[in-house]
Amino acid sequence: MALSAVVSAETALGRGDYGQCLTFLEPLAKQFPIESEEGSQIRMLMITAWMGQGEDRKAISICRLLIKSKDPVIRQQAKQLISILEAPDLPRPESWSVKMPTINVDSTKWSNHFNNHKNPSKKISYYHPPTGPTKAFGLGFSIFILISLILLTIFFSF
Repeated sequence: MALSAVVSAETALGRGDYGQCLTFLEPLAKQFPIESEEGSQIRMLMITAWMGQGEDRKAISICRLLIKSKDPVIRQQAKQLISILEAPDLPRPESWSVKMPTINVDSTKWSNHFNNHKNPSKKISYYHPPTGPTKAFGLGFSIFILISLILLTIFFSF
């Protein structure tokens, strides 16, 4: 049960569904203490989900607990994450962002536009250019090309 829940949580985390990830992990966090290997790995996943949701305070509080972990890898990861979480927000220059203009859409115009196309009594005519079956070149065209090439060859050979 616990392994499948962790795999499901990792899958949800990979999709960016942080709420679903936390739904899988919170019961496991109660089941496994933070001192255990499984418990610390579950908390690391929870930290990532909280960071994705913008809940940095929760992530920082768990990072502070994981810094005291017996596992050196978890301890190092917690230190790196806490340095990222506690870093000051720097102002972003205007040139780094693309600003999208706000588009005001009148919903009545769009609904009328789409409703008019659904009306089967109103026939819509489309222009189709005249086309026909593709025909092969005739014998005359082949003779014309052959004579032209022979004349060009003679002309450029002098």
